[in-house]
Amino acid sequence: MSDLLKDFDILSPPKRIARIGGEDIDVTIVPARAALKFISFSKKYNVDSVDSMNPGGFDPGMIDSILEVIELICRRSSEKITKEWLLDNVDIKVLMEFIQYVFAGMKDMSNGKPAG
Repeated sequence: MSDLLKDFDILSPPKRIARIGGEDIDVTIVPARAALKFISFSKKYNVDSVDSMNPGGFDPGMIDSILEVIELICRRSSEKITKEWLLDNVDIKVLMEFIQYVFAGMKDMSNGKPAG
């Protein structure tokens, strides 16, 4: 009998690193728990509205939900980067851009495109 090997590593998207708060955060892999929260988020909110978020125009409840997903992704690289830490230590403009960067990768994966 021959061995069968299915290499799931070849399905991994290109590496995506974000630097925030002096930490390099690998946002390449979206853990299943984060993906499920993202699906729940997308049923409650229009995911495209994340792309157009700016400091003057967003739903605070939406930000809270987004940051729960972001925290699950960031915790793989750094325990320091939590929802509370982001809210307390990051400028709102930087936070919006960081959220958009992380979510762009998740949206690209769901569309079958490599994240950029």
